Amino acid sequence: MNESPTSTAMEPSAFLEPLAVYLEAFAEHDAARRGELLTRCLTADAEIWGPKRVFAGYAAISEKIAGFHKNWPECRLVLASGVNTFGNVARFAKAIVNEEGSVVASGQSVLELAPDGRISRVIPFWEALPPIPLLWPQHLAVPSSRETPNAA
Repeated sequence: MNESPTSTAMEPSAFLEPLAVYLEAFAEHDAARRGELLTRCLTADAEIWGPKRVFAGYAAISEKIAGFHKNWPECRLVLASGVNTFGNVARFAKAIVNEEGSVVASGQSVLELAPDGRISRVIPFWEALPPIPLLWPQHLAVPSSRETPNAA
């Protein structure tokens, strides 16, 4: 028998508390305090997927955050939109802001909550979506602006 994964539908508000603690952990420079925050918002086997590496568990994720502080000195990771949810998964915009509050990078992330309400997986996207491939079948794509009738 095939079993399909089940997830409990969660209210958008269920994502806000662990997400706020997650962003606090990203702002924390002290490794011990960051570890405390990570245990509050992430499961022990939580993962942050990157294009070249998956950071799994508290130690690796704390290491990733230390790297963030090294690569983005005096910057913070912040929420840049509300959350769009589906079951136990949420999508939201995020940004890296500097000391003056200016956005220096932005993107979207997808996160998954575990049944206990903590984050089990984060998949960050920083790059803008690319254009539709040139060889893509035209009837399976949004019409180009030159094919869209002008509204009169």
